[in-house]
Amino acid sequence: MTTMTKRIATILPVACLLTACIQEEPLNAEADILSCDLSSDKDILLVPADTAMPVVSTTENIDISVQLGADLRARSPKFIVTEGATISPASGSCHDFSEGKSVRYVVTSQDGEWHRTYHVSYVSNELITQYAFENFELSSNGKYQIISEVVDGRAMLNWWGTGNPGYYLANSLATPTEYPTAIVQGGRSGNCLQLVTRSAGLFGKLAGMPIAAGNLFLGSFDVASALKAPLQATHFGLPFRQIPKTIKGYYKFKAGEQMTNSRGDEIAGTDNFNIYAMFYENTDENGKQVVLDGTNSDDSPYLVLYGKIEGQGEADEWTAFSFDMKAMNGKDLDPERLARFGYNFSIVFSSSLRGDIFTGAVGSTLMIDDVEVECR
Repeated sequence: MTTMTKRIATILPVACLLTACIQEEPLNAEADILSCDLSSDKDILLVPADTAMPVVSTTENIDISVQLGADLRARSPKFIVTEGATISPASGSCHDFSEGKSVRYVVTSQDGEWHRTYHVSYVSNELITQYAFENFELSSNGKYQIISEVVDGRAMLNWWGTGNPGYYLANSLATPTEYPTAIVQGGRSGNCLQLVTRSAGLFGKLAGMPIAAGNLFLGSFDVASALKAPLQATHFGLPFRQIPKTIKGYYKFKAGEQMTNSRGDEIAGTDNFNIYAMFYENTDENGKQVVLDGTNSDDSPYLVLYGKIEGQGEADEWTAFSFDMKAMNGKDLDPERLARFGYNFSIVFSSSLRGDIFTGAVGSTLMIDDVEVECR
């Protein structure tokens, strides 16, 4: 055998082994839209945004919020999908989204075995000012409720954020009404909002999050940050071009029996609930998007108005509440900024006053109904 023949005889088995290893690596079976690139739509979005905008949707219905009167006859959204997946129609292709039309996109996994269908719409879903908490839809896995508002026959699923997706990580066996946030019967008329401080079990205790306070807020919840940076997971606020003056509504509240801290240790004291609201500039001096979260919702330099409930306590019957929005940071309201949706607004409800730092009493229950935002 020649030297060259020996070399070939040695290389061939190695090459075959490498080929076998490459072939054995499975193709990606995921078929998801990860984010939208709306750079071509910056002129019509409610809020100036970075080129890559996250999809704010927990279902296969993706709503892109735009200004009233926007020309939607020829729009070309681009999509980032999971590795190796394909999307049809093609990302960046032009479609007519006017008059409430939606476009059906199908994402196919890299291995070709899985498909997921999305319905994408451009909608002018300006916030309403009255909330009766009558409606919800179940998450795609059927485990928890997504609170919705029905406006002109359309369910707005991307207005209210909750920590329910995070609680799913701690107690996936809970039924929808056993989650911290749910719509239930027994409202002043019809349904109402129920917020309950729940135990997060052993998983939560090990993570330093022994309780999960029921919460609801105008905005979105980033479940990817829920464990590593829980305060940053709550993204407060949606574009609003009215000036909130007074927040009104009705509540019932019953405190849980035993207060605990973030380590799960029993501590003295009585739990209470919290309701507050904020109105803030949603871009900074350079035009970069600003979103307040659990770390800065009450002291951000971008706050213009802020208000919270005072003197609350237990109430067995429906009890009226009302508080005014007060000026912050000496800022004047800019009519031009207001007209172009340059301010975000959020109302926040929580069943435990200090639930954001995982201190409260399991069983604390807050019921909310018939909330109204009075504007100037």
